[in-house]
Amino acid sequence: MTVQQPRHVMDTGPLPAHVPDADLVDHYAASGAQAESLLYLSLGENWKGPPSGLIKALHEAVPSYAHGYTLSPYGLPALRDALQDYIVQSHRLNEYACGQIGVAVSQAGTRAAMYDFARLLLRRPRPPEAVLVPSPGWDYAGVIAPLGYHVIPYPLDEHSQGQPDLAVLHRLLAHHPRALIVVNPQHNPTGVEWSVPVVQDILRTAVSCGTAVLVDDAYYAVVSPGCTPTNSLALLAAATADTDLPWLGVRTLGKQFNCNGWGIGALTARPALLAALADATLERTFGTGMPLQAAMAAWLTDPASSAFVTQLRHVLAVHRRHVTARLHTDLGYPPEAVQTGTCTSYLRYRVPPTWARGGSDELYRRRAAEAGVVVGRGSMIHTSEGTGTWVRLHLAQPRRALDLAMDRLHDADLTWHLDAGPHEDHVRQHQ
Repeated sequence: MTVQQPRHVMDTGPLPAHVPDADLVDHYAASGAQAESLLYLSLGENWKGPPSGLIKALHEAVPSYAHGYTLSPYGLPALRDALQDYIVQSHRLNEYACGQIGVAVSQAGTRAAMYDFARLLLRRPRPPEAVLVPSPGWDYAGVIAPLGYHVIPYPLDEHSQGQPDLAVLHRLLAHHPRALIVVNPQHNPTGVEWSVPVVQDILRTAVSCGTAVLVDDAYYAVVSPGCTPTNSLALLAAATADTDLPWLGVRTLGKQFNCNGWGIGALTARPALLAALADATLERTFGTGMPLQAAMAAWLTDPASSAFVTQLRHVLAVHRRHVTARLHTDLGYPPEAVQTGTCTSYLRYRVPPTWARGGSDELYRRRAAEAGVVVGRGSMIHTSEGTGTWVRLHLAQPRRALDLAMDRLHDADLTWHLDAGPHEDHVRQHQ
């Protein structure tokens, strides 16, 4: 069964590879197995391509001028206008939109926009010295630490269903008011939705301390049916309405339209900050990917785009329940070892004790790769304790691929055991 071919996008030839998962892919191929049969469930990617309506727009809705330079530093005007409507409506920002909040195109991925924002803050009279990031969490440290920021993780409390530990966060903000704090309400990788009161508390504290805020809304549109996403962007706009606190909201479109390689997203901030970000971007590049932006502008105004996201949310919810049930029933995982969540495209579960030697996921991930399944790290934040004992699965794969992954993990004896028992020989072979 061919699901995707990671070697087509990971092969670096004779040059050094810097993507950790590439080692697992190479290890699987070196065993003599066919690389095409590998189930890649690590990053939020399935390589199935964008929806047909978006592909059609790329073929039919791209004007000739979109193949040339754009003189607008905020993205192709048609997409900028479409995003303005899209963000204002989906985040219900109408009362803040007139002259106080602007929307621009993130033209090289939201990762680049985060970097530019953090770099811009360093030019202020009292620049931040640290960045506070949720742990477990996405690779914010990899983006911002190279700028000289001290990375300080703030923990999520397992006893409060994965919400940020506000007591710890208050202490950190009190000690590091000159900081940048990252808020990720549809949390990657836990899939836990941060509650409105918790986000309001974080934002109020940040405002009182004068702490800059970055809201990462990558999965705002990807929540289970019947769930209303916590609207951090609107809460942030309200909390900062009478202040000059610098803030930025980023929202990728790749996660909801299967087009991560397009590098298109939305940047939301006050117009003055967007202008400063545009100047920072122009230091290194003109606008890029204009044909892609033109296609996205047409797609966002097509009702089929909303229908696609609705279907995606349904599929992810069904897959979330199904994989959770299989982990419990077929692989013996107890309830506390599976973090199901209600948002994002991931499910997170704990590495069985037998394989979590030294608090690391390395043995488990390597063994799973040998069995033909690449699972992701449970956190990209490496400065906190205990993050290496969880892994995550990307759920936006065909149901048959997820079932095959569960079968392979079961057959490789990667099931839940509290004692070493029969696994000891396997573990020794991988140490």
